[in-house]
Amino acid sequence: MKNKLLREPLVHFLALGLLLFVLYSIVSDQSGRAADEIVVDEARVAGLVAAFEATWRRKPNDEELQGAIDAYIREEILYREGVAAGFDLNDPIIRRRVAQKMSFIADGMVPETPDESAMQEWLRDNSDDYQIPARFTFSQVYIDPQRHLEDLQAVLQDTQADLDSGTDPKSLGDSTLLLSELASVSSVEVARNFGSEFAAALEQTETGSWQGPVRSGYGVHFIYIEEYVPARDGTLDEVRDAVERDLLSNQSRQINEAFYDALRERYVVRIETAATES
Repeated sequence: MKNKLLREPLVHFLALGLLLFVLYSIVSDQSGRAADEIVVDEARVAGLVAAFEATWRRKPNDEELQGAIDAYIREEILYREGVAAGFDLNDPIIRRRVAQKMSFIADGMVPETPDESAMQEWLRDNSDDYQIPARFTFSQVYIDPQRHLEDLQAVLQDTQADLDSGTDPKSLGDSTLLLSELASVSSVEVARNFGSEFAAALEQTETGSWQGPVRSGYGVHFIYIEEYVPARDGTLDEVRDAVERDLLSNQSRQINEAFYDALRERYVVRIETAATES
């Protein structure tokens, strides 16, 4: 009789109901608080629609939208009950996300576009960060060392002699995908295409005659610099966008620090460490 009773579905249902009641008693507020209100306003619905569109590249239909709303309500209820039960305490992931959201509050306090005087002062104090790079107009003849393992020095000497005698430079050197003539390229572009060692060597190379060999990441080159414009400090008109971006970024960091410092003053921090034996 006892075993038969335990197998009855009604008994299972009552037991499950009792278990759910006990679980609810554990995670809910025992003070008899009134039911919380969850408001799904137009802004929230618009956000759910935007999230759906970002995922599926189309608007949700009525059924899909209702499903998204139901999912939001479910998540909100479970979140509130979890917080009420203290499940968020000592969870490193939740702590980190809440801390990030607090930082976003300070991000919203960044002032609007700084005025002319503030940007000019920032540029003056950080002029090295806004230099206009040097520019070169030059030609190059490329020699591939791997093709001349036995006679590289002789090839270099012969190439220099041919260049000095006026031989057409396009008829000299080894084939390469590198351009033989470059007009008004910045030192940044030169470094990107030939390597920083090559770009630095150009700064020291005389103009108006064939010089070399100059090493790059590809091999060696003879260089003829037709025009060299040295690097200089940028004017505000030339670097305004970069100055404005960096100034706002700096202000944002300062505001975040000030925001944190103001909060920090409200706390007494005690750091307890285990005693170490000497």
